[in-house]
Amino acid sequence: MSITSPLPVLHGDQDTELRGDGEVLTLRRPDEELRIPFAAIARVRADRRQLAVELTAPAGAAPTVYRVEDVSAAAAVIFADAVNAALPARGPGDEAVDGATLVVTRSLRVAVDESELPDDDATPAAYIRGGYAAAALVALLAALVWSVGEDPSRAIATLLVAMPGVAIATYAAPGIHMVWRRWYLFRHGVTVDGRHVYRHGTTTNAYVATDGVTRYVRGSNGGRSIQVAYDPRDPARAVVRRGPEWVREEVGPLSFFLGVGAFFLCGACLLALPAFRG
Repeated sequence: MSITSPLPVLHGDQDTELRGDGEVLTLRRPDEELRIPFAAIARVRADRRQLAVELTAPAGAAPTVYRVEDVSAAAAVIFADAVNAALPARGPGDEAVDGATLVVTRSLRVAVDESELPDDDATPAAYIRGGYAAAALVALLAALVWSVGEDPSRAIATLLVAMPGVAIATYAAPGIHMVWRRWYLFRHGVTVDGRHVYRHGTTTNAYVATDGVTRYVRGSNGGRSIQVAYDPRDPARAVVRRGPEWVREEVGPLSFFLGVGAFFLCGACLLALPAFRG
């Protein structure tokens, strides 16, 4: 029989969630969702802050047990009593089936190698290659100043002044890209509620897109509840939605670095131009 009164939702450690829906228990973990029908459950045990869902098993076989730890002790008792009372009646002569064969598992994990995922905190390789190319152009400019103007001191000064500008531009380029992506997704993306999860030794943010897949994105929202804005055409492109302070915290420092970089690059151009006027 199904449960008519509301069941408490049990939230356990490592972002585990157990809830009841009709004649099915749904056990949700960060990477998968298990739907456990009542026909597969032998009993539910509450032991302080731990709840165990024991499945049916043939005689002599060890039953499968799903445990949810670090839950509310009071809620666990209410949950276990309600589910046990609603389990289908079984006679002494009924042959027990392997309840694990009745459990439906749905993966919520994105099918990619995490080692290949981009790290928003690292400078993308494309910008590093661009920095190398810009440094080579500066070196070529200094060589031309030396060759055409026959002024080695001006060539060396051009090189020394331009290189800090190139370094600053290379460092700031990923920030420009992130600011643009944040602005674009805030205005044109899809915003959903996210949640903090502890995964692979670190805390990150999980969100579920319209395709039902759980994905993860880095970022914080100053202690407030997490919302994630993602690109509907590519749900893996996402940012943590932040308040207006992101403009001050990100655009301000970025504008300063760009101004300093432009100062050095303009200075290098002013140093190099006299060598080509003769």
